[in-house]
Amino acid sequence: MPCHIEARGGTTLVKMDASIVDHKVASANVYRPGSAATQQWNYSLLLVISGAVLVGLILRLLGARGDLWHDEIWSITLLRPLTSIDQIFWRVNHDNNHFLNSIYQYVVGPDAAPLVQRGLSITLSACTVIAAAAISRGRWAMIGSALLFAVSYPMVHYGSEARGYAGLALFTLVAVALLERWFDKRGAYGIALAVAILLGFLSHLTMAETVVVLTAWTAWLSWRGSRSLIVVNKEVVQAFLPAFLAVLPLAAAMLVGARLFSFNIGGFSSFSLEKFAAGYGGMIRYLFGLPDWIGDWTCVAVTCILVLAHAGVSRDRRASLYAIGIVGLPALMAAAHLPNVEFPRYFIVSGTLLLLWAGDLIGRGFDAGGKRRLFAAGMLVLEAGGNAASLAHFYEHGRGSYSGMVDEMTKSGAATYATNADFRTGMVVDYFAARIGRQASLVTQDKICAGRADWLILEGDTQKQPERVDFDCALAYERAGASTFWGLSGLGWTLYSRRD
Repeated sequence: MPCHIEARGGTTLVKMDASIVDHKVASANVYRPGSAATQQWNYSLLLVISGAVLVGLILRLLGARGDLWHDEIWSITLLRPLTSIDQIFWRVNHDNNHFLNSIYQYVVGPDAAPLVQRGLSITLSACTVIAAAAISRGRWAMIGSALLFAVSYPMVHYGSEARGYAGLALFTLVAVALLERWFDKRGAYGIALAVAILLGFLSHLTMAETVVVLTAWTAWLSWRGSRSLIVVNKEVVQAFLPAFLAVLPLAAAMLVGARLFSFNIGGFSSFSLEKFAAGYGGMIRYLFGLPDWIGDWTCVAVTCILVLAHAGVSRDRRASLYAIGIVGLPALMAAAHLPNVEFPRYFIVSGTLLLLWAGDLIGRGFDAGGKRRLFAAGMLVLEAGGNAASLAHFYEHGRGSYSGMVDEMTKSGAATYATNADFRTGMVVDYFAARIGRQASLVTQDKICAGRADWLILEGDTQKQPERVDFDCALAYERAGASTFWGLSGLGWTLYSRRD
């Protein structure tokens, strides 16, 4: 370093070159809190995150177009017999009753526009983008997480659907942040955590998965620091007792309702490893916009290996959360042989943590600079591109188009129809017929020949449905239209008209 050394009266003076001093001062000002450079960086950060939130909001508004599909309609149909809003908590005992969404639907009414009916989910999902940025550590991680949550297809899909999954993702992130604050400061953060967990359960009962993950994480961190089961039990109780007390009234209301009216679940499918891989692997593929030729088990295996490897080398306490939530929770679900695991939505808690983990890694790559920054930027671009392709398919086909078929069936007056899915098809047809003031009557499958329905609706893969359907009773139908869907929700319908 250029300098001049002088000795005067036993004192050594070191004079550095003025340009070097100026450079040091300028460098210090870049990182000094309150400096102009820091303020500019904070302003840019706020601008980028605001842009990500705006993009996420626009994508969700686009996803909220089109007809409601069966499960959304089912949630609304369950509310019809109710005479007061409190009955949502004890009179409607069904797993398709997502409490916050049901309250919202009760308020806006069944005749509201689809965009309005999906408004709560859109709002909560946009807040999820903000929450993901807020709980990320480091500025680049905040940007990476905000962008991932803004454009990831499952977050857009469930964030534009009148159900409870948007709230589940949001309050999972909020609960993670509040539990971390409780680790560091204790105090009132336990109450705030209880509120977040209660709101999560009100959004969707799958919040139980989040509680399992956070409880295991608390126990692990306590054990790692104390090596005492007594301390572990004490800290777990301290952290989650307020949440237990907060959720207890909801559980009591559901229990009373179950005793009075029973509790119904929409459907069961038996467990198999293939279904598990399809569900979790499908969630991973959709989250990152991966091509279909990457197999389900490949998605699951590579994800678990990467997360465990990161947990093994990282000293960050959140690495253990990712290992528990992304690897441990799905493994527990598989070990318990839970039903319906072929549906990716049941892995949304793990998917939320997986996106947060990816945002954290992308942020670390940008912080490291050099080739790591280029790699992180490349991964972000690839993820955005893959999800852009997924969103394009989703926007093209949506969750299906049913109102047009009902209009076609009833435009000449009251009509009769038969179907291969009496319950689902009947509910959807009744809903859209009522919205347009028409009437369509269902002829059940066991009475097709006697009823000679005017129309036939076949549910299933529309490309596999025939052009003509003949019955043994000299009854024939010819194909008149089809409704396709793409992605995580929807029903395929093929419409046939009777040929006498």
